[in-house]
Amino acid sequence: MDTFMGRRQGSQWYLGSLLILVGCSPLRFVPEGEKLVAREPILRGNVLEEVPPLYVRSNSRALGFRLGLQLYWAGALLTESPKPPWRTLRQLPKVRYYTYWLGWTLKEKLGEAPTLLSARAIERDIQLLEEAYIQEGYFRVAVQAQIRPLNEREVEVIYRIRPGPRWYIGELDIEGEDSVLVSLAERYIQKQTLPVGEPYRLSRLDALREELHTLFLEEGYQGLPLNALLWEIDTVSTAARHERPKNILRRWIGGKREGAPTCVVRLILPSGYTRYVQQGISLTIHTSDNSPTLDLQAESVPIRTEPQAMSILNPAVLLPRLYYPPKGYYNQKALQASQRALQGLEVVQWVGSSLIPTAKDSVRAQYDIVLRPPIDLSIGIEGFQSTQPLVGSLPLPGMSVNARFSHLSLFRRGWVLRTRAQVALSYFRRSADEPPLPLYNLAGDVSLTFPEGSWRLRDNKPKALPPTLSQYSHTFLFSYQDIRQIDFSRRYATLSWTRQTRFLFEDKRQEEQLWTPFSVTFIDSRFSPAFEAQIEALSPLVRSLILRDYLPRLTQITAWQVSTHRNYFGSTRGRGDYSMILVEIGGWAPFFLEHVISLTYPKTDSTYRDNLLFNRFRYGVFVRVLGEGRLRYMLLSPKQQLFLRGRVGWGQGLYYSLDLPFENRFFVGGPNSMRAWQFGALGPGRYTFPKNLFLIPGGTLLIEANAELRQTIYRGLQIAPFIDVGNVWFVASTLFEDPRGLLRNSPLPGIAGGVGLRWDFSVIVIRLDIAQQLFDPASGWVGSQFPVGATRAQYVFAVGYPF
Repeated sequence: MDTFMGRRQGSQWYLGSLLILVGCSPLRFVPEGEKLVAREPILRGNVLEEVPPLYVRSNSRALGFRLGLQLYWAGALLTESPKPPWRTLRQLPKVRYYTYWLGWTLKEKLGEAPTLLSARAIERDIQLLEEAYIQEGYFRVAVQAQIRPLNEREVEVIYRIRPGPRWYIGELDIEGEDSVLVSLAERYIQKQTLPVGEPYRLSRLDALREELHTLFLEEGYQGLPLNALLWEIDTVSTAARHERPKNILRRWIGGKREGAPTCVVRLILPSGYTRYVQQGISLTIHTSDNSPTLDLQAESVPIRTEPQAMSILNPAVLLPRLYYPPKGYYNQKALQASQRALQGLEVVQWVGSSLIPTAKDSVRAQYDIVLRPPIDLSIGIEGFQSTQPLVGSLPLPGMSVNARFSHLSLFRRGWVLRTRAQVALSYFRRSADEPPLPLYNLAGDVSLTFPEGSWRLRDNKPKALPPTLSQYSHTFLFSYQDIRQIDFSRRYATLSWTRQTRFLFEDKRQEEQLWTPFSVTFIDSRFSPAFEAQIEALSPLVRSLILRDYLPRLTQITAWQVSTHRNYFGSTRGRGDYSMILVEIGGWAPFFLEHVISLTYPKTDSTYRDNLLFNRFRYGVFVRVLGEGRLRYMLLSPKQQLFLRGRVGWGQGLYYSLDLPFENRFFVGGPNSMRAWQFGALGPGRYTFPKNLFLIPGGTLLIEANAELRQTIYRGLQIAPFIDVGNVWFVASTLFEDPRGLLRNSPLPGIAGGVGLRWDFSVIVIRLDIAQQLFDPASGWVGSQFPVGATRAQYVFAVGYPF
């Protein structure tokens, strides 16, 4: 009974508050003589697709109520009203502070100021609309404002627009006193598609002007501002008659309409600007604590440095990263390309550029290079609650210790040596009576990277600026990992060689190619006696699956990966894209080695038909392809971004290999994939494996799609609802053939949704996601086949964006 009365009183309180908000109309607080704009302005006769934001606007509404306006007036009563009881609340000693705080919150944070009718705002709107129409070629537009009262305090604003005829471009001329500028502009425009015969659009002409300005800067006109290039529109002179386009499609999409007025567009070029010639390059190399004191010269490049910088990096390593203009005139693009290439060395902390005059019309490009200390050491200790990426396993508490050592300029050549060691310790109790079982994960790797131009220093020298910038480096890597889990242990040893090439095209699209000629991984696994007993009791299908994935084996890969992106990373304007394709061919080296051995020494190895090298290491011969595409769209503002990603992968065993090796299959789940499942816990198809057995089968076919809407709510804080769809399958006959056909004949994907928070601190992004399974191929839909939460939901805490 008490509970019922409490609920009744609570509902009455909410109902009373709602009646007060509805009954206390904010119109009664509108000052005498003022009018409230009740609706958004109406545009009658508008023909533009995009209209600029108007100054006259109305208050936002929620469910038909102007709640923000009512909260604003409630806050104004608490902070400004001279009438009781509001004035009395502001005078009470213990209540005064909370009254001001509540009033300020309602008025400034939750409320919305009233949009009163303003003659100045109407004048600005008329001016904005006229400018918008003129920019689209409607030079005789007329805009008239009409104010229609709705009641004593509310009005509605209507803008009546008469656009008039639209002008088309009849001629495009170039004028100027500088004959060199005029000649450069004419040669460039002859290669472009002229807007002659098209409707007048200022945005199209401004884009052409920016292209010409970039050309002038590349031709040596340093200091020429963009606003010195002016457009002149002549609607009085009669444009020369141009032959009407004969192509019907061309006439439909842009040809001049019959009877439409034409205008003459002139580009007025400035005069009095000097065309500079670049007279060489000079370098200044030092650390952040010292100033350069030594003068050197290499390949006609003056170099000023200091002893500590000389002990860190040989200046000859920098020479192939310097670009000079191919035509001899100063080129801003060559300056920017050199800065970018110099900054690519990891030992370089900062690069600045400047121009030093050497004569009246010549300059020298000087680069100020600051080197960082070459040795970097870091140690970290952290506690964690590790979620094992395995089906049915429990979270294990533990601690991780990692140490990193880097030498950024080995032998003064810019070679980068990195070593990493990590130890993760944990424990597991099977029952309260048994002692804890220690678990660990030991990992370490050593890598050596050789940048471009760091081998034969005597041949290094500056080079002409190419149309496409490219930088390459070679990396050799050796890594070792030893994992001790509850019922098994596994050791990995990997040796690889990778060549990385980066391209920067003229359209600012960046491309990266990774060519791995050779990579080999040795894997050795051991089972506990209890786990072996469990395996023997399983069905032949599952037993063969486990033994296939946990026998000693090796994986040899030759891979080629290319990725390209433009305006995707670190940008919030316009549209961005990213694409990647990966092709792997595995097992060819042991395949040919084993066949050579079988032909030359048949008694040594006679098991090559079973893919066993030296009668010990099992390997697979396969091909694997993975493609990924991402898109970024700016919606209403830069604070609202839509991110889309799609991944498709396919793999096939060759020769005697019926399926892909375990390490080369496709997996879904985890913080950057299907976030409502742990890594490897989804698929293949709708097959369900026994719990508490370390089974992550993966698949040979991957299809996945992700969508995420990131809305910035306060500075770097973002809220991001998302949805994930995808799964993996086996598409051909494998060693894990399922008599029920659930591995191959179940094209149903998993579906998950959720919401997350992102804290973007520019240098690091912290992410918290809550994901819920909506459809599980093995179970069904949420709500009918399984409940919300519990093991069907995942909480992800990670660093960086998922894609």
